[in-house]
Amino acid sequence: MSRTLLVVAGEDSGDLHGAELLRELKARDPNLRIIGVGGPRMSPLLDRKLADVKDLAVVGFVEVIRHLPRLNRLFKAILAAAQEESVTGALLIDYPGFNLRLAKALRDELPKVTLHQYVCPQVWAWKQGRIPELGTVLDTLYCLFDFEPELFRGYPVDARFVGHPLVELVKPECDRKAFFAETGLDPTRPLVALLPGSRKGEIQRLLPPMAELAHRWRRVRPEVQWVLPVAPTLDPAFVRAHLGEAPVTLVEGRTYAARAQADAALVASGTATLETALLGTPFAIVYKLNALTYQIAKRMVKVPFFGLANVVARREVAPELLQGEVNPERLGRELTRLLEPEEARRLRAGLGEVRWHLGEPGAAGRVAEDLLGKL
Repeated sequence: MSRTLLVVAGEDSGDLHGAELLRELKARDPNLRIIGVGGPRMSPLLDRKLADVKDLAVVGFVEVIRHLPRLNRLFKAILAAAQEESVTGALLIDYPGFNLRLAKALRDELPKVTLHQYVCPQVWAWKQGRIPELGTVLDTLYCLFDFEPELFRGYPVDARFVGHPLVELVKPECDRKAFFAETGLDPTRPLVALLPGSRKGEIQRLLPPMAELAHRWRRVRPEVQWVLPVAPTLDPAFVRAHLGEAPVTLVEGRTYAARAQADAALVASGTATLETALLGTPFAIVYKLNALTYQIAKRMVKVPFFGLANVVARREVAPELLQGEVNPERLGRELTRLLEPEEARRLRAGLGEVRWHLGEPGAAGRVAEDLLGKL
């Protein structure tokens, strides 16, 4: 009997993990019908695409309010499709604000549908009130971090650590020689990678101070080269518009190679910090939110670190620059430190701890195996 699975990813990292998982599911059950929301990587694996990740990618409290009408229309369309297709199960990938609400609606309207969440929401950082909801609404919670299952002890949900898919996904797309040949950059000169995020709002807030730093260093440290791997969710022209006259080389499809070959990096807080840690490149974590969003977040966040790499390592393996600290002077001081050979060696040793906490390769396969048994 053919089964139909609803899958909903809401941002670029969810699209990345979702694509690996859908491939594993299709390999094990080619007859499985998959409908849902995905980005460029997941889309070819969907039998019916309901919406694109770009339609859901909104960050921050203030921004979400502005986009509520559109998000509500999408929510209703997804729910209607789930009923129309008589889905057997739902796999919700990260994106907790939207997906937990969807899980509750599915539980109410289609009680026979099994509900599975891939990527535990960051309830250890904030919104700890979600723990009882997740623990009782979901059937399975696939956790990427080793400390997460313990939070759900005593709840009926099957919360299990499956390892982090990035462990095997994060590999340079080409070797050193090919990267420098393709980009026209000089392998004998220092290289700095800029990763201002995968959303438009992040580019608008984080890229101008990074670009200004590159512009200033053209005079004081002309030997330094700059590269910016453009996230697949962004239009390179949009990114270029926020660079001004800065001497930064944009690359597409080389997000890992750019960091692997860089001597240092400035990285927006999020999954990109884990990727950069796995690649072993010394980096600083930078983040700047809408002022009101930041004030709210500061009161709610319950962990000592903002950056995911530091949370996973349980200590600061990468320096964090937040809000007002994200300015050309402060970024420049941090970058100067990261480019010192002794400091770079020390930081690389700390990044190995992140890798250790993320488990063994094969996360997507383990999830696919378990999920198919539960559909």
